Amino acid sequence: MKTCVVVYSNAGKAFAYAQEIAQNKQAEVLRIQSRIDFKGFMRYVYWGYKASLKRSVSLKPETIDLSDIEQLIVVAPIHAGRICAPIRSWLFTHRSYLKNVSIITTHLDKENTYRDAVEALEKEMMFKFTEIQSKVID
Repeated sequence: MKTCVVVYSNAGKAFAYAQEIAQNKQAEVLRIQSRIDFKGFMRYVYWGYKASLKRSVSLKPETIDLSDIEQLIVVAPIHAGRICAPIRSWLFTHRSYLKNVSIITTHLDKENTYRDAVEALEKEMMFKFTEIQSKVID
């Protein structure tokens, strides 16, 4: 089964985790990148705003052909209590042909799994993830 790990990462922690998953599953990594790249504190303000208001963002073109991928593992950082805007935008762009998609939320909160954020996204997309996980990344 050909697997791809899809990730967006601001600070690099989610990307490092995605690479670890990809190595264990012998999968490719698709790092989603926004066309806008803020530095410092402003990136947290911008991405929190985009996530909390469910705004889409413009993404750079992909470098991997997803047509023959059988399983997707999405590593989705949480911004302002929601799935980050780049992952959300990517999923909405590709939702017509997604199948067998697992999602792993990454965050700092040791008390919350953010399952509600994933379930809200499922309702919006009218799509069910095959598996939902949560990972605290310090």
